[in-house]
Amino acid sequence: MFKYIGNKETNRDIPDGISKFLTEELGSYIVVKDGYIIEKKLDKTFDKLIVKNIKEAISKNDSNISENKFLTSLEDDAYQYNLEEINSGLLINVPENLVFCNTLHIFYIQENSDLVNNTLIVLEPNSEFKYFEYIYNDGEASINYVSNSIVKENAKLSYSGLSKLSEKSVASVIRNSYVYRYGSSIYSIAEINDSLTDSKTNIYLQEQYASCTSKTIAITNKEQSAKFTQLIEHNAPDTEGFIENYGVANNNSALVFEGIGKINKGMKRSNAKQQNRGIVLGANSRLDANPLLLIDEYDVEASHGAAIGKIDEDQLYYLMSRGLTHKNAQRLIISGFLSPLISLMSTQELVKEIIETVENKTL
Repeated sequence: MFKYIGNKETNRDIPDGISKFLTEELGSYIVVKDGYIIEKKLDKTFDKLIVKNIKEAISKNDSNISENKFLTSLEDDAYQYNLEEINSGLLINVPENLVFCNTLHIFYIQENSDLVNNTLIVLEPNSEFKYFEYIYNDGEASINYVSNSIVKENAKLSYSGLSKLSEKSVASVIRNSYVYRYGSSIYSIAEINDSLTDSKTNIYLQEQYASCTSKTIAITNKEQSAKFTQLIEHNAPDTEGFIENYGVANNNSALVFEGIGKINKGMKRSNAKQQNRGIVLGANSRLDANPLLLIDEYDVEASHGAAIGKIDEDQLYYLMSRGLTHKNAQRLIISGFLSPLISLMSTQELVKEIIETVENKTL
């Protein structure tokens, strides 16, 4: 069951690390701090979008929660803890036949207590929605973050996320998406944390012709340890799922990607593919890619691949022969490698933030 454990009233000050993004260029956004919506700016295109504090949704037994009992069934200790201790989150309902062309940006801030966030996004049939989340803290804390999305028939969800958590934090992040007939779910997650991180993205293709992509970009440095698991489970025939991972490990850090493509028995003509690419910068850093295919059906397509290594010395030599320093040449190669991350950002301020963070963590 869902249970809400309320925080005490928090102050409404927005940290400098977030306020710099809240420009006119950003468009529509909501800022949630320690469980409270402290600032909201939505343009007229979002007038028909339904957004509730998760506390309100739970207390009123909202049908999006009560009618989807499977949301409580995931057998994961961190997930079950979240359901019992929620103190932050939103319910977002996208009405039927509505297409939202602009992106809604949500900023989740932890400041005064451990963050236990639960967000539910429901897309009704024939709707489209673009969602961007930014999870932030700069102190010592435990972060337990859960989001679920339900993508109904012929609906399309574009879900992108970025997190910036301090090295004093420990983070468990679980994102689940349930996709129905002709639905599409695209997850693009950028993890540039300094925290100890365990992140899972699970996408369940529930009905025929459902499709999805799960893309993760991650950078680790110092003594950091981070693991990213992506599961795409085919529970219907004629479904497609793609996993992409891009990573950079620096200093003494350890970065692990585990991608799982699972096609259950009877799910004929399904397609499960994944690729992993990584750069190892530090002499003592480690980057592991563990692609798994769990196939219980013959009439399917499935493949995986991984390319992990150091920066190509020939590339460095070529760039340096054109006048670049070793550091600038390395920076250019890494920026090109992580271009899928930069392309997710919707404003120049966010692009600048990414570039500065990548340079700090890799050079």
